[in-house]
Amino acid sequence: MSSKRTYTHIILEYLNMYPGSGIKDISDSTGLSPLIVRKILYKLKNDNYVEKSGNGYVLTERGSRLLEYISSKIPEHRETTDKAQQTITKREEATGDHVKSREEHSNETSLKLMSDEIQQRLDYIEKRLSRIEKEIEELRRALNYLSEPKRESKTLPSPVLSFNDAQTLLGSLFERMLYEGKIVRIGKLVVEKSFYEQFKRKFPLKISDVENLSDAEKILLEEMRKEALVILYAGRELRLVES
Repeated sequence: MSSKRTYTHIILEYLNMYPGSGIKDISDSTGLSPLIVRKILYKLKNDNYVEKSGNGYVLTERGSRLLEYISSKIPEHRETTDKAQQTITKREEATGDHVKSREEHSNETSLKLMSDEIQQRLDYIEKRLSRIEKEIEELRRALNYLSEPKRESKTLPSPVLSFNDAQTLLGSLFERMLYEGKIVRIGKLVVEKSFYEQFKRKFPLKISDVENLSDAEKILLEEMRKEALVILYAGRELRLVES
């Protein structure tokens, strides 16, 4: 593989030619160490340039676009390098081995600088693409939020939750559902309105029947007693306090 290309370019180009290749295939064919191949593939996979396919990897659509962009830039550098090599050859013929050695070193330095420049451009492109993807994701979430009122409102995973848990689970929907009366606040609890209304129909409730209540009903009953919404009457039954 040409030293004019970055390791990332080499791996992308190889996968384009041989889709489904694994780390060992790429390493054996390109001469890159398995450690380098694994590291670069891991980064490319995280950035959605490649994806797993069986025991190997294939380019994603995004990876193909990146390869196309990189490849379009390489000929410019190759043309510059070829011209430089022609100049070096002429000077070698004119000045001998000493000049040849010095020019070869200069050429290697030039290639290294070009390689670094390409890598910097790739890093910039990757960061820019990452920012664009984040912006798209934020727009998608905003769109989902705006369309949520047209759909059924979310329900609680449990009819009785702590206030903090309900706020965390419902997020921006919490205040709206509270305003619409789909949930009610009882002390430190948040309760689904339908569950609360159904539970109130069980009153007056005999003390002996408390043990038959569900766990959620027992939690709600205890909070209602703390909030003085329920009183013990004649030591035998619980009654709702008229509001």
